[in-house]
Amino acid sequence: MISLFNYCSDGACASAKAVLGYLQQTEGIDASWSNKEKRYLALPTVSRWENCREQGYIISMRSKDHMRQINIAFFEHRNSDSICAVEWEQVSLNSIGIENAEFGDGVYKDKFDVSHKEGYGDALKMADWIMYRLEEFWRTTKNNKQKDENNEN
Repeated sequence: MISLFNYCSDGACASAKAVLGYLQQTEGIDASWSNKEKRYLALPTVSRWENCREQGYIISMRSKDHMRQINIAFFEHRNSDSICAVEWEQVSLNSIGIENAEFGDGVYKDKFDVSHKEGYGDALKMADWIMYRLEEFWRTTKNNKQKDENNEN
């Protein structure tokens, strides 16, 4: 047997693992469902977020035309134990981490400049916020010139 505290240990904090677990319960981004193809078109990916004591994950997802990409890193904050998220746009073929993230002037100018935060233990609230942001990104970046497959019969 393996110790409870070492099972599935990838270095991320327990709060971030809980958020990821909630996000993995969904089958896809609802706004991206295609009646024609019978599948979700939005394909979020996950990788590790490693920023010193802030250990978590980063969810990335491309727009339908693949020209834009939303990135949401989430982790337990090193000073407050709150679950924090940093959201920005940056297109990358490979996983983004703190070393190659291009936040620009919009967010994360210092360790307290986050996009969203929830209290310690509020993993479900953070997961709901992340899913909402992914849904909104898909809706607002969907190519309007193509037929909206969500409304097909």
